[in-house]
Amino acid sequence: MNKIDFLSLDGRSLRTFLMVLEERSISKAAARLGVTQSAVSHLLDKLRLTLGDPLFVRAGRGIVPTERATALQEPVRAVLDSLKSLTDERVFDPRVSALEFTIAANDFQRELIFPELNRRLLDEGIDVRFRFTASGNQSLELLQEARCQLVVTPYPPEGPNIFQTRLFDDKVVCFYDATKRQPPKSRAEFLEADYIEVRFSDEHTAMKTVRDHLGKALQQARTSVPNFSAVAAFLKGSDRIATLPSLMSRVNMQDFDFAPLPFKSPPLTMYMTWHRRDHLDPANQWLRQRMLELMAEIL
Repeated sequence: MNKIDFLSLDGRSLRTFLMVLEERSISKAAARLGVTQSAVSHLLDKLRLTLGDPLFVRAGRGIVPTERATALQEPVRAVLDSLKSLTDERVFDPRVSALEFTIAANDFQRELIFPELNRRLLDEGIDVRFRFTASGNQSLELLQEARCQLVVTPYPPEGPNIFQTRLFDDKVVCFYDATKRQPPKSRAEFLEADYIEVRFSDEHTAMKTVRDHLGKALQQARTSVPNFSAVAAFLKGSDRIATLPSLMSRVNMQDFDFAPLPFKSPPLTMYMTWHRRDHLDPANQWLRQRMLELMAEIL
């Protein structure tokens, strides 16, 4: 059996292999990497020759990994993490080169933090590019598979390689159209009110803390929307209420009044979560600090 020449392996080929393995598509991997499909195919061919395995085979209109390719996923990811750590001690200057981050967050967190942060960074001459994806019950996989560098969520995923820190505390309040109604003054009035619920595609709800407190006494919502941005159109001109984080008043709920809930409710804590591979990364550390500084100003 011919010995594998491990010195012919390089980080770019391994990263390309990992992207194709995650996407199950050469075209999608090329789009994520910002290169052509032919460049991806060339690096895969080089890796196939080195490893002596086809790695991916045709299946219908797509491709599937070989058994060897599947077994290589975690070892390759560990190698790339180790290579990345070699640069962690370098002096970091965000103005030297373009920065790119993929952030998993819902629309409330995205609109509260990143438009203002993006404006400030551009004013400082920092070339930063943000790509956003939805957070939810897949956030652990997003971090483990390096599909994002940060998750912003009130429900941080748990895992042996997962880090988290508190980004800010908020409270859930009752939003309403003051031209149509007053806020509920008691628990009974709240339970009788028609309300709008934000229910995400993964079936998580923005009313979790309220549901946990009220239990079965809370009636089913007549209207559910898939994100925070959709609430305003349904609330405007109606006698409905919406229980949302109070900081929504700074984004797309500026036209509505809000009041405290007429019963005790725990605070809503928002976290930043990231993978061990990015824990000491200077760019990731810098971004986390800028987000903390911005939220401290907002609060």
